[in-house]
Amino acid sequence: MELHHPIRAVARMTGIAVDTLRAWERRYGTVVPARGRRGRQYSDADVQRLRLLRTAVSMGHSIGQAASLTDTQLRRLIQRADEIGLDAVSMRNPQARREPSAILEPVLAAVDAMDYGECKRHMGRLAALMSPGELVHQVVLPLMHVIGERWHDGELSVAQEHMASALMRDLLGSLLRLYVPAPAAASVLLTTPSGELHEFGILAAAMLAAANGLSVFYLGPNLPAGEIVAAARRISTDVVVLGLSGDLWRRSVPQIQRIARDLPDHIELWIGGNIEAIRRSRLAPERVILLADFQALESRLSRLLIARRGSASSAAQRWKITE
Repeated sequence: MELHHPIRAVARMTGIAVDTLRAWERRYGTVVPARGRRGRQYSDADVQRLRLLRTAVSMGHSIGQAASLTDTQLRRLIQRADEIGLDAVSMRNPQARREPSAILEPVLAAVDAMDYGECKRHMGRLAALMSPGELVHQVVLPLMHVIGERWHDGELSVAQEHMASALMRDLLGSLLRLYVPAPAAASVLLTTPSGELHEFGILAAAMLAAANGLSVFYLGPNLPAGEIVAAARRISTDVVVLGLSGDLWRRSVPQIQRIARDLPDHIELWIGGNIEAIRRSRLAPERVILLADFQALESRLSRLLIARRGSASSAAQRWKITE
């Protein structure tokens, strides 16, 4: 008997937001899932096709064009792109970019219009409908990607990019008020080094940490190395997470080296961003943990939570024995 998957499981397996899956099916007939008592039920073949479509769209093809192709044609299209390199595809086609999902369109329209109130209203509605994890993966990260691309291509002004960052800070504040960590929760300090002004990535990381029940200290971007170390010592955090963007990481290396040198040994140092370039350069201190993506971040956060619970359980057991 073939296994079928509900729409939320398919969203996780394919990386396509639930609303986008529904929109693709309604507008383009991408797949035709079975209907059961619990809603849409997707076959393994449906999941495989959706993964192919997502890859094609990420290469710059419109979903309307990709949906008209068979699975075999999609595989050939992706294979040809692999043979010449995705960078070459992007260079030949400056418009190649990830198509924003339908749920982001009102937010992006409000950013274009510099309408902060409308942005906040739409984001508040999405936050009320989604879990924090869904909000980060289906809204915040795709929004960060699209706004970053548009800013890089000159389609958004610095003011619009700053407005979007302010919106994310407000959203983070709401999450921190909503998800109060337990008194003994592990703590994470998040910031970017001096000169690193882009904070979308580190904001998203802070939201994930808050959603996972950790105590979050978000200090914003552009913080000198000495201040980062002093803050980490003062609050006795478990982890310092630094965000780096694009090709600017080289100028942050001396600061990273200083932070790694001066942080107490019990405080871990994690870095996310352009880590492949950092890894190849071999300039990062040995104690630094490089995070390839947000999935790697969540894996580390889970380990931290498990370790803290284990420590708390051991302490409680010792207390019982003492009594």
